[in-house]
Amino acid sequence: MTGVLRPILAFAFALCAAGPLIASETIREFDNAAEENRYRDLLEEIRCLVCQNESLASSGAELAQDLRSEVYRLVVVEDRSREEAIEFLTARYGDFVLYRPPMQPSTWLLWFGPAILLVLAGGIAVMIVRQRTDSRPLTAEEHERARRLLSSDDDGPET
Repeated sequence: MTGVLRPILAFAFALCAAGPLIASETIREFDNAAEENRYRDLLEEIRCLVCQNESLASSGAELAQDLRSEVYRLVVVEDRSREEAIEFLTARYGDFVLYRPPMQPSTWLLWFGPAILLVLAGGIAVMIVRQRTDSRPLTAEEHERARRLLSSDDDGPET
């Protein structure tokens, strides 16, 4: 009995878990494949404003559904070009909406920040290694102390 019941319960659970995803996707109509490709390519380039690490195409957030409708309106209904649609979306939501923000002074830290941090970390690592490998000759006092430590028995150093 449990052998039959287990797959049925797993299927029912999977169906319940996928229900919101299935219900949230709107069926869109396109005149041709090029228009659909343009729409889908644009969805991959736009960031979900709620999920932040997901594209608009892969996000299940309700706001992402609204943005997909907005992109559909721009690309299919109004027949705007990709650049016009991106310009409209960045004017409304800022460069944050783009996965690949444009190269401009306000995004230099974003583009070059990781490289700068890597160079700084490398410089610090080199400084630390050099400090550890620098050797200087022992002073007479240090020689004497080392001699006493090496010549003392297991009871510990002489004071």
